Amino acid sequence: MSTTGGNEWNGFEIPPRPPLPASDPAAPVRKIGMPPGMEPSLDTVPSSDHGIPVPVARPEFGAAPTPNPAGVPVAPVTAPVTAPAPVVTSLPNPRLELPDGRVLPLENGLIVGRDPQPQEGYGVTERARLHDVERSVSKTHAILGISDGTIWVLDLNSTNGTVLLADDGTETLCTPEVATPIPADTDVRFGEYRVHVAVG
Repeated sequence: MSTTGGNEWNGFEIPPRPPLPASDPAAPVRKIGMPPGMEPSLDTVPSSDHGIPVPVARPEFGAAPTPNPAGVPVAPVTAPVTAPAPVVTSLPNPRLELPDGRVLPLENGLIVGRDPQPQEGYGVTERARLHDVERSVSKTHAILGISDGTIWVLDLNSTNGTVLLADDGTETLCTPEVATPIPADTDVRFGEYRVHVAVG
């Protein structure tokens, strides 16, 4: 604390202040303000590429879909059933002869399998359970029917397939969900389960 006057501090003499340098009237006036590169209206420092346009690739899009002004939901397109509708024909006593001795009429068609379930869209409602000990027959294996005087079989995507067996030993694998004509007195194999299609 100063005790003697304004020129001492704690017993020590305060040296005189050095004179200020003479100002040059031609020197530029410098003010303390915003740093270089900043604007008073911004609160961030602009990036180094400020003002340089950055090229941006535009994505390519396909044609716009046709609008549905009515807003009606569009139903999905379903494939038509390939099997012809079975009808009663003039075939004399068409039947399916099973290896256990049973005889099943085919006038109204049959849905066959180990545990056949109803199938919509084919016009066949009669079901026949095949007792296959080897379990090569699917639960709902195939449909048999008659149209325009022809017996046909349609495989329902079975596990082991449906095969037509000709007298000369030729085997014809049936395409799933396509009606395949069966000649009279022909054997058919559902998996490993063999039956006979008879007429007359």
